[in-house]
Amino acid sequence: MSMIGDAHIHIDYSSPKVRGRIIFGGLLPFNEVWQSGAHMATSIETNKKLMINNQILDEGKYAIFTIPSKKNWTFIINKNWQQHGKDDYNPKDDVIRFIVKPINLDNLVEELRYEVKKTENKKGEINLIWERVKISFPFTII
Repeated sequence: MSMIGDAHIHIDYSSPKVRGRIIFGGLLPFNEVWQSGAHMATSIETNKKLMINNQILDEGKYAIFTIPSKKNWTFIINKNWQQHGKDDYNPKDDVIRFIVKPINLDNLVEELRYEVKKTENKKGEINLIWERVKISFPFTII
């Protein structure tokens, strides 16, 4: 759990490993919904409202999904956080959806990880990092 200002932000995920495989565009096809972790859908929980990409995320617990592609990723926050993988994913349950440009990394990151980092008193960023890709976006506590 990360504490930024007076907000508790927790991302719960299973962390798959690369194990010599091509992940994005291989094991995980481009342009398909991914639960952004292994097994159960990754979840994010916050006790304060957040502003993400000019959209308000109310306090609560949500699922995180992404749609990887070569040039842009779609980042999705979905109200149905108790899902196995993407089996029950329904875009009608999306509360936030936006495009983010992936950052290509020089070094291989073997194990998927998420980071919630403070950038200012009531501001931070969320990072998804795996294989040779980093997805990063800012948020503000409101």
